[in-house]
Amino acid sequence: GITNNKGRWVWTWIFVFVFLVVWFMLAASQTSSATITAEQRGPRPPILLLDDFYYKGADTLAYPTCKLTKGFELPVLDGQSAKNVSSDLGDYAFLSAMAYEKESINQYTLQEWFGGGVVDEVDYVNKWREETGTQSHPVYFKLFSAPAVNTAIISIRGSETMFDWLSNLHLWFASGVAQIVKWLTPFGWIWTPIIPDLLKVVNGVVESQELEKQSYYAVTTAFVEAVRAGYGGANYTNVFITGASLGGGLAMISGAQTGTPTVSISGPGPVLPRKVFHPPLTVESIESNVYNFIPERDYVARLGGRPMFYQNAICIAPNNNLFGCHSMWRSFCEINYRCGSNGRPVACRCAQKFGYPKPEKNGTRTFEEACAAANETWYDMFPDVPN
Repeated sequence: GITNNKGRWVWTWIFVFVFLVVWFMLAASQTSSATITAEQRGPRPPILLLDDFYYKGADTLAYPTCKLTKGFELPVLDGQSAKNVSSDLGDYAFLSAMAYEKESINQYTLQEWFGGGVVDEVDYVNKWREETGTQSHPVYFKLFSAPAVNTAIISIRGSETMFDWLSNLHLWFASGVAQIVKWLTPFGWIWTPIIPDLLKVVNGVVESQELEKQSYYAVTTAFVEAVRAGYGGANYTNVFITGASLGGGLAMISGAQTGTPTVSISGPGPVLPRKVFHPPLTVESIESNVYNFIPERDYVARLGGRPMFYQNAICIAPNNNLFGCHSMWRSFCEINYRCGSNGRPVACRCAQKFGYPKPEKNGTRTFEEACAAANETWYDMFPDVPN
């Protein structure tokens, strides 16, 4: 009979599990957590970049957003003056990855990638965090500056700690549940227009004032506003935001709140929960300022709804790798390979780890010889990083 229905028990356990997850999320979010800086985190794989190899770009139709224009142009020096040119999507993907790295490593990788002129402004960020009392907040970000063209790119780190994942749940869990219900319900699309309002009501019931203060985006938005207002006397005339995963989601929120051009790599979207944030986002602010690169089978990047300006992308990860497409470096390699390296270096890991073809060579070295030499150079420069 109804009392022995197996489906009822399945749904009961699902709701119990969801309740426990939400309870744990809320309980943990009420407490503070010291941020883990790039200097404090564990070792990461070496970033081996080769400037005598290149990808020419895909022979088939390339992504139309390989070059970004209309608000996303980056200034470059033309003689003694600066002019705006289309920016490479690969530059944003690279800088989103550099949010995870130490200053000493970034001094090397930024030089290799840009050929100089881009700086990891660690002291600038630390000074602002000390003055605003946010140095112990778990959100982590960097500011990369190009002083010659008065440009700053804020790069927000993605999920690195358990507290980061709890922030993911806090911001996008309800959106995910609403999307699943919509997909499983016949004619579920009819709920799409009212989902933002439903999420706003749910959030107003469960979110405390303390939980709101712990929101990552509150800190990143405040920092973006300070940079745009000329904090520290910098007076940058061009400010951009980027980030991957959670960092990409936060970047889109802060970009829409501050009206700052934003490039996200695999970030959960701000469209459905837009009325949950403080201040809330408008559809216009999202459509005017944010872009999201979304690989196929990347389930995290589909949370929260896609912005108007996005790029669906190919993912060559095996089908049995559940989260293989939600990879910052795999997305970087996809962009580097399909769009072409365009005068930037190529990374050894694209062919060695992610299965992309070996790049073409400009010199006499083989790809294997070049990567071996780059690996040796890396550990000569950073001997404290385990091999």
